[in-house]
Amino acid sequence: MLAPASASAASFDATTGTLKIGPGALRAVTFDDPESVVAAGARLGRISGTNVTLDLSPANASAIAPLLVTEPSSAIEGTGALRVQRTTLYLYDRATFEAVKDARFEVTLWTRSEGLAPVFNVYYDTTDAIGARPFAAARLQRTGREASDGWAELTTGPLDGSVHGVGVRALAMLPRFGAVGGSFLVDALEIRKVDDRVTPPRACSQDDVDTSCGPEGDCLYGRCVPASITWGPLPTPQMRRELVRTWIHLATHVLGDRAGASRGAVFAVEATRLATEARSSRELQGGLARLVNGLRNKHNSFGGVPLPSTPFDPRLGSSVDHGLGCFGVVERDLLGGGYGYGVFRAAPDGPLRVGDVVASIDGQEPKVWVDRHYPSFAPTVPGDPRADWGASATSLAELLVTRARTVALTRCAPGTPCEGADRATVTVAVADEAFRALLGGASAATSVACTPRLRDAVASPRGRVGAEDAVDAELRPDGEVSVQFDGFSGGAAWDAAVRGVFNARPERVLMDARVGRGGQYGALKTLLSLVRGPAEPLGFFSVLRTGHDAADSARLLDLARPCAEGVGDDRACYGLGVDSMFQATGNAEPPGGASKIAWLNTNDVSANDFAARLVKGRSRARVFAPHPTSGSFGLVVSIPPLPGITGKGAIQVQDTRFSASPSGVAAAPWESGRGVEPDEVVAQRLSDLLAGEDTLLRVARAWLEAP
Repeated sequence: MLAPASASAASFDATTGTLKIGPGALRAVTFDDPESVVAAGARLGRISGTNVTLDLSPANASAIAPLLVTEPSSAIEGTGALRVQRTTLYLYDRATFEAVKDARFEVTLWTRSEGLAPVFNVYYDTTDAIGARPFAAARLQRTGREASDGWAELTTGPLDGSVHGVGVRALAMLPRFGAVGGSFLVDALEIRKVDDRVTPPRACSQDDVDTSCGPEGDCLYGRCVPASITWGPLPTPQMRRELVRTWIHLATHVLGDRAGASRGAVFAVEATRLATEARSSRELQGGLARLVNGLRNKHNSFGGVPLPSTPFDPRLGSSVDHGLGCFGVVERDLLGGGYGYGVFRAAPDGPLRVGDVVASIDGQEPKVWVDRHYPSFAPTVPGDPRADWGASATSLAELLVTRARTVALTRCAPGTPCEGADRATVTVAVADEAFRALLGGASAATSVACTPRLRDAVASPRGRVGAEDAVDAELRPDGEVSVQFDGFSGGAAWDAAVRGVFNARPERVLMDARVGRGGQYGALKTLLSLVRGPAEPLGFFSVLRTGHDAADSARLLDLARPCAEGVGDDRACYGLGVDSMFQATGNAEPPGGASKIAWLNTNDVSANDFAARLVKGRSRARVFAPHPTSGSFGLVVSIPPLPGITGKGAIQVQDTRFSASPSGVAAAPWESGRGVEPDEVVAQRLSDLLAGEDTLLRVARAWLEAP
């Protein structure tokens, strides 16, 4: 009945076909009677749609009894099990959780889905009213130990009984977010003490985390924390092997980005090493996340860490000021030249000022520190390393608050050459400030959103409207049409807005795409059909890899050529994964074909890569940016949650070639991994920043106005 088992407290009795809970558990809940559940501090939650409302009053036996089932086929241990359907269970077992507050413990249980996917969370918090963002949390994971009738064992692995003095509050048994209908069973729940080897809350930095925190620790807010509440519990050896095998397969047999696929062999070696040598989730899941980013494609993502969201999430995820400010890429024209990170917006009542420039992070040159640590925590990184500036600047506030100890900044007096008394150094102990806010219950984040733009190109940008990227356009007094949009995710409204801009045959258009989230091929084709015609043809040809065993072959292009020429069988082209568009000879020039277009880029991906590539080289068009685009050319698909990872990952499955016609595809190179070079390399100048002027807008508009 059972698959090969790892070490577990509950043993399988072959004579009865059931589990037997062994001695020594601090708490064992068999779900055979309601009284044992009540004794574990039971409270109930009511499920309505995708929401759960928690009743903070203790549940009595009469409330628990209807949730228990006693059919022999519905239990794997004893005579009963818990069925979660529209009412779910929280265990506020204060006596047990208090007993392990200064030790490590482990929760194990068995569950079986009956059409509803279960989730089991351990919550650390200071109050019983656990909200959407508890102080800390850990999610139970499959051990690989399963029964033939659908029962599976889950565990937390060893967890510290408290995090920075905040103990465990509850164990929750919930439906997976978004799951509706059905039910799941729970049985054989055990809480056991593991040992007294807790993570010491020492001061630490990213450069000394191994020595300061040990292999099972992590470093956030300048203090050691258990890696089990950052990257999640370390999966069992069996599940580690499954996780690594899956990602090796994806990197070596599915990844369509040809530049990334060339790194697959190295990825496989390093990932295999992690599966056998990793001593904690920081080393395994964190190490794999960095390896996936090492494949270098902004479409690739290792996936989310165990939910729910807490202040200890290891991955960067919010582009807000985090009590510091918003950073952008600056040309250090007052500080000797070169690029740096400058403050575009300062958090209210924070220590920074607009125009401050990062001088050092933990005593290191800023870009050196960022290059060393950003790939470990960024959800994705650009394919072209030169594009790291824009991507990392947008997330820099969060990276500093969570992972740095100190940051020094240079402050120039506005309107001066920033020399002598006009230049000052400001040092911020970011870790200490963030740690105090964390323990005080305050959020490090405020409402100031961060973008690569110092100034908007239009008066009232909407950003995103529902599921669509808003396209905001306005006619300036000088006749320029300014357009600001953040990507190509859109349907009829997006299409109509873009057509409205170019169908008017404007003389001059500024397209501010400095936030470029990508989007759909359909929206991209709409833009191409409006701005580039047969007089200066350029199209694209995107296709999957040849097969699992080979990324490339001449035969692939031979098979796909009819698809690019528009004469292929639709089913065959779909099977090859072909997306393409070329201008047909003899067609009329598009309405925007003669428009003078200034295209602004900074932090982009996907369809925004395509757009810059298709605009570049056209007469009366110019791309302005501080660096190349990210270089992600192709379709991205989601990866379902894998062992130890609860959020979906992603991988690019296509690559793309550009040519004037389908006949030129065979001689064209694959583009992924190499971003689109700007026609004019321009970053926000520090002197302009101090004066409140957006350099990219000024330079682009000067070009548009020139004869």
